[in-house]
Amino acid sequence: MYQLQNIISQINTHHENATLHANSAIESARAAGELLLHVKSVLPHGEFTLWVEQNLNIGLRQVQRYLREARQQLYPKPKLPAKSDMMSHLTKSKGIWQKGKWQPEPGYQYLFNEGGAVYWVLPSTNSSNWFHVCKHYHGEKMSTEGFFEHYTIFATVHDPDLTSKFYVGTRNPLGWIGVEGVLRSYGLKDIETSLISGLAVEGGYERPFGEPEPEHWYWGNPQT
Repeated sequence: MYQLQNIISQINTHHENATLHANSAIESARAAGELLLHVKSVLPHGEFTLWVEQNLNIGLRQVQRYLREARQQLYPKPKLPAKSDMMSHLTKSKGIWQKGKWQPEPGYQYLFNEGGAVYWVLPSTNSSNWFHVCKHYHGEKMSTEGFFEHYTIFATVHDPDLTSKFYVGTRNPLGWIGVEGVLRSYGLKDIETSLISGLAVEGGYERPFGEPEPEHWYWGNPQT
């Protein structure tokens, strides 16, 4: 178990290495990011930014880059199904239907495509029975009306690896019983026919697929 006071100098040192030594920059960035992930996980919600400002010689934007580097190493993004799978709907799991209600099967990630929007359901690192849900889409921003900021993230997408323009996703993982309701609240109408893949995964994911950095989150008026 890390002691926060003991790792402050380590994070600052890794930051200096990442800045000054090109050959070890990636390794140092990832090492700093892994330590930052630990700090973020043990601090109470909402205190991480203040902790960074009070203890580190690193700007918040750079901290986010280190966190992103570590997450990509520790929790790779889900792989999109091959084109042949997209065409033939080769799914390993279609989820579980009970009394007309859909729920994800533990240990599987799901991809849906409907109306040009892509929806992901990913098992969480917390438990295979807990899931992240998100939507990537084009068109107009979704209205935040009817949602709670404590549970939902709305954002614009700036990741060059993604083709979507906007994003909405769960702020925290939720139990399987709530996944269908969240998918429908995000706009998915026909779960059964829009399912592209349901693939088994080892472990889980820390965050929803392609979640934008906090500076790109928005809330309130969808025109802002």
